[in-house]
Amino acid sequence: MIDRAELWNRLAGTWVGSGTGSYPEVPTFRYLERLMIARESDWNMLSVLQRTWLDEGGAPGKALHLEGGIIQARDDGSLIYSCAQDSGRTEVMRGMVSAAESVLRIEWVTIAHANDERLLRMGRTWWLAASSFRYEAYLATVRTPEYRKHLEAAMHRGV
Repeated sequence: MIDRAELWNRLAGTWVGSGTGSYPEVPTFRYLERLMIARESDWNMLSVLQRTWLDEGGAPGKALHLEGGIIQARDDGSLIYSCAQDSGRTEVMRGMVSAAESVLRIEWVTIAHANDERLLRMGRTWWLAASSFRYEAYLATVRTPEYRKHLEAAMHRGV
């Protein structure tokens, strides 16, 4: 099992970078991202604020997504990430942490969601190295029931 304090320290910080999104009936797009994860020591959890903008040649364009939430550790070694999104969707994910060499991997599976009837299944995978953070997000919808990648991004520690 990964030490919780080590995990919190590795995740905490401001991460900046860019990503690509696509999905059937959605043209491929590039976006810029800022992900702020703060250690909330009084509650032994992390707070999360994620913002993305359309990539206009390396400059932020139209705001695309805003998400805020908390990550809590469970006694069994799993994590719970509860978040609310700008669309009104709420989501609760269970995460399992593993380590290979110097990279931590968190496999998130959505266990509950509300306010978006289109969604059938969702999940995310995070990879965290010393100074880099990468993720992929997957989903299945009523119109596209095949579970497939929707987003991928690569970030580095920023300010």
